This record gives sequence, C-alpha cells and structure tokens, in this order.
Amino acid sequence: MITSRLLAVFGDIPAHRLDCATRMFCVLLLLGLAVKSAVLAHWVLVGFLVALASIIFVNLLALWRHSAARVPLSVLVAVLTATVILTTFYVGISGAIWMFPVLVGLRFAASPAQYQPARLVLIVMVPLVVLYHGDAGNAGRLLAAALISSAYLWLAEGEMVSLRAKLDRDEGRDPLTRAFSRASLEQDREMISRLAPVGLVVIRLDGVMALRNQGQDRQADKLIASVAREIIPILSTRERLYRLGNSEFMIGLAGWRAFESYELGQHICRSVQPTLPEGVNAQSGAAEVHDPEEFESALARAMAGLDTAPTGVAPFSPEVL
Repeated sequence: MITSRLLAVFGDIPAHRLDCATRMFCVLLLLGLAVKSAVLAHWVLVGFLVALASIIFVNLLALWRHSAARVPLSVLVAVLTATVILTTFYVGISGAIWMFPVLVGLRFAASPAQYQPARLVLIVMVPLVVLYHGDAGNAGRLLAAALISSAYLWLAEGEMVSLRAKLDRDEGRDPLTRAFSRASLEQDREMISRLAPVGLVVIRLDGVMALRNQGQDRQADKLIASVAREIIPILSTRERLYRLGNSEFMIGLAGWRAFESYELGQHICRSVQPTLPEGVNAQSGAAEVHDPEEFESALARAMAGLDTAPTGVAPFSPEVL
C-alpha cells in the first residue's frame, strides 16, 4: 500500500520536474566530492568535478527554459570519462568502482557514437591506472568485470530496444517517437466531454517529406524523434502528445482554452526551430473543442492554421470551436 502511494505521488510529478530534481542532486553530489577532493589536495580532480557539475547545471537551466542543451553531449561524455579515470588515479580501487555505474549511465547520456568509444576508454584506462598503483590482481579483476559488464550491456541494449518498442505498442505509443498513436487518439477523444474544454495544438515540420523524397529516411526519423523528445518533458500527465503522420504531431490539453494552446504552440516552435536543419521549419495551429463529435472539425481548424502560419511560428490567431 505504501509503495503504491509512493509510486502514485511520483507518477503525478511531471517528467521534466523529476529530471530537473535528479540533475540538481547530481550537481550537489559532484560539488560535495569536489570539496572532499580539495581537502585531499587532488586539485586536477577538483577541476574536473567542478567542470562536470557546471555542465550539468548549465544544461539544467536550458531544461528549465525548455530550450536545447547548451553544452554538447560529446563534451559531457569526455569530461565524465576523464573524471572517472582521475578518480581512479587519486583514490585507487575505491575510485575505480565508479566505472560501473558510468558504463551503464553513458547509455542514457549520449548517442552510441559517443558512449561506445567512452566505454572502450574506461575499460582500458581504469584497469591500467590500478595496475600503475601496483595492484595487478585488482587490475585484472576490473578488466574482466568491465568486459563482462560491457558485453552484457551490449546484448541487453538490443533486447531493451525491442522490449521498449513492444511495450510502446501495447500502450498505444509510436515506437519511434514514444508519442501516442492515432489509434490511441481515437479512443481518447471520448473523454473530451469530461475534460472539456480541451485545447488542441498541431505541430508540423515542413520539409521532412522532402528529406524522405531524397532518400534520407533515417535523418527524417531522427528529426521527428528529437522533436518529440523536446515536447514530451514539457507535458504533464493530463496532457498528451500524439503522432498524426510523417511530419505532424497533435497535443491534447485537458482544461486548456484556445488562446493558451496558441501560446504553447508558439513556445514549442520557437524552442525546436534552432535545432532543426536548414529547409525544415516548425509551424503550429491551435483550436479548442468541447464535444467528441466536434473533434474532427476542431482538428481541421487547427490544421488549417498551419497553412497560414509564417515560418517557424504559430498562426496569427487560434480557432475556437
């Protein structure tokens, strides 16, 4: 019972707030380790710990403002890897233990092109540093454990991707973007009367179809998925992102009026536009609906607003139904 209540409390907290709290905890932890390292006169390690905390904090500020990360993930991964190696150098086998959570955490911190090389560096360098301390036995054990852990992670990641895709389909989500599917939208529209007014925001990425016509399907998919990742953390549990098509999303906003939805559409377009490649532009349309039977009409009005929207911003005025 207590566990269920605890999970219910966390379930009501918006995802972006939990993300912010986790990152702030990491910042405080790293600063605490920096103070401890300063007492021990490990000055190079102090510098990297402060740098790592600063990177996380700067990106945290960007998350609060719903904008793109200010510090590239490649820099974060490089500093994190150097921090683990320096921790091992100064502390020895006790510091080397940090390698294992980092091997796992890198999977969620960056793309495979960034975290796979970092894993290889950690697997090789951390045992070498321990060997430099003259602890050959533990160096060998660390190397074996790191190889086994990395092999397991490599296998598990493939399974995790397949499992997540299956769970997403079971939940009515699109496996690529994790937005809810059109089929889920058809089911959820029956709740409009209970949640009315419901604001509708349609986001279109003009130029994505041109990429697909040029044979750049992979780039188009990555683009669609990245935009969804920008939008989902902004929404609470009462708000849902749906994928309507190859280049369009719809956000359902329980209890929102049309003018509020209009402002959110503007904000999203302004946020994602700097992250889009040349030739791809974000547009949005907004509407408001009170009855399930009027949903298609309201959606059509929001879609019509896309055609009148200037590049990269929402339409001039929202439609109310």
